[in-house]
Order: sequence, then C-alpha cells, then structure tokens
Amino acid sequence: MDVNKFHTIESYIDEVQPESLREIIKSLIEISLDVPKQILTFLLGENDYSGTLNLSGDEQLSLDIATQELFLQRMPNNLYSLLLGEETDEDNIMTGTGEYIILGDFIDGSSIVRSRSPGAIVNIIDQKGYTVAALTVSYTLYLRFDLATDVGFIQFVHDEESFRVVRDNLDISPSKNPVFGLGGKYNDHSAKEKLFVDALDIKGKNRYGGCMVQDMNNVFEKTGVFGYFTPKLRFCYEIIPYLYILSKVNGDGFYITADGHEIKRELIRPLDVNKLTSLHYLHQRAGFVGGSKDLIDLWFKIEDL
Repeated sequence: MDVNKFHTIESYIDEVQPESLREIIKSLIEISLDVPKQILTFLLGENDYSGTLNLSGDEQLSLDIATQELFLQRMPNNLYSLLLGEETDEDNIMTGTGEYIILGDFIDGSSIVRSRSPGAIVNIIDQKGYTVAALTVSYTLYLRFDLATDVGFIQFVHDEESFRVVRDNLDISPSKNPVFGLGGKYNDHSAKEKLFVDALDIKGKNRYGGCMVQDMNNVFEKTGVFGYFTPKLRFCYEIIPYLYILSKVNGDGFYITADGHEIKRELIRPLDVNKLTSLHYLHQRAGFVGGSKDLIDLWFKIEDL
C-alpha cells in the first residue's frame, strides 16, 4: 500500500464492507468525540466513585459508568445485536436488531486519569465470533484513533475541528528503537519471565504507564512489547481486539490462560457469541504479550534454552 493512499478517514471507511459495519465505525467515532467532556466533568468533580461495586468487587469509578452509558444510549440499536462493555452487568445488557456485536472498554485507564491520559478499546465481531474491526481511541490533547479492518490499518486524529489522517499503514517488525512495558513486579515474575524482561531490557527502554491504549501506542510508535504475564486484561474486549490490530501492522502476540497455557495469535479460536451474555465469560481475564515479531520470538526461544 502506498503511503497515505487514504487522504481522509471518509475515503478509508467507504471501502469497509458491508455498509452496516461502516455505520458502526462512524457512530463509534462520533460518540468518542464527547468523551473528553465527561473526563473534564470528572476531573472537576468531587466524587470519583459511584458507591457501587463491579463484578470484580472493585468500587466503580463514576467516569467508567458515565462513559459506558454514553455509548449505550447513543449507539443506534439497529446497528448491533449485542452491545456490551466493561461495566456491563445483568441490568444493562443491550440487545438490538443489527448484525454485529460490539464489545468495549469505553474508558481504559480511568483509575489514572488524574495523572495520565486514558483511552478506549472496542472490538466488533460477527455472529461467528470473529473480529471484523477493532478501534482504539487516545484521549490526549487531541483524539487519536487507531482503526483496523479488512481494509487495513489507519491512524487519524481529531483536533477539535476536523479529522486528519496520520498514516494508513504501519509495520512494527522488526523492532527498531523498542520500548517495553510489562505489568507486575519483577521479583514476582517466574524465571522465564525474568529472562524475557532481562532480554528486553538489553534491547530497549522500559516505558510502562499503566494504560493499555497508551502503552500500546508506545509500541506502535517506537516498536517494542507490552503485556501482563498474569491474568490482568479482559480477554473479549482488550486482548482480542489488540491481537487483531497487531495482525494488521506486522506484529504478533499471544495470550496466557489463567492456568498458564500460552496461546499464539494464529491459534486463537473465535469468541463464543452464545456465552457473551454470561458475565463470567464476558469479563474473563487473561495474560497478554504483544508487539514486534522479533521480540515476541524471544519469549519462545527461552523455552528452547
């Protein structure tokens, strides 16, 4: 693909098929433009917490709930068959008349929003459970969008006035000036995990920030690796969409099951759409490591030593 084949985001979306998927992407982008207003309201408010617990037993941030409600209320229900997010419980499972299923962490990094910029991750799957599009948003001074579909990868920004395409192709392998961010304490890692971290430390710089979107942005900009060895991230709407994006930027990755099994990206099965309304399935967690192929290969070479 030539550099900047798509000079506008509209020209890219026009190539996405079918039309119903195009409309979902357009709506997600449009709704995302109002999230900064919610973040500002949250920062100026006095009550960070809502007073309720989520399914993990953690007290819910008011920003988490407000952002999910924004998408639940404004996404036309004729565009999806299910709309589910990180704050979904038995009382707010959204059903519609559309073809696709939308799974979202609509405000990633809300717990550190007072010190760092948050983001969003959305996974769009078909009725067979395969990802057909993945969208991430960075809520910085401007809004940065990273979108992957069968058309390919595109990155664009919104500067409060208009959308501008930054690039419409990306190749993060092999690594060049890599950064890495691996959650957890070094002393708590297994022997293999420590060897992996040590190998990365020789090749690059540690830039862990605590927000998956922003940490993966570092990998996309500098090349490198991001992940958690422990079951920290949500499988359905954090890990799966990022593995899809990695497949479009010449990256690689794998997830780690709760019992320690490593599943390579190419061996991942489709999501079971019949289980998505089971909250245990929807909110299941796993480990994840993703980034440049040569650095991911280091992990599997350690097994051969």
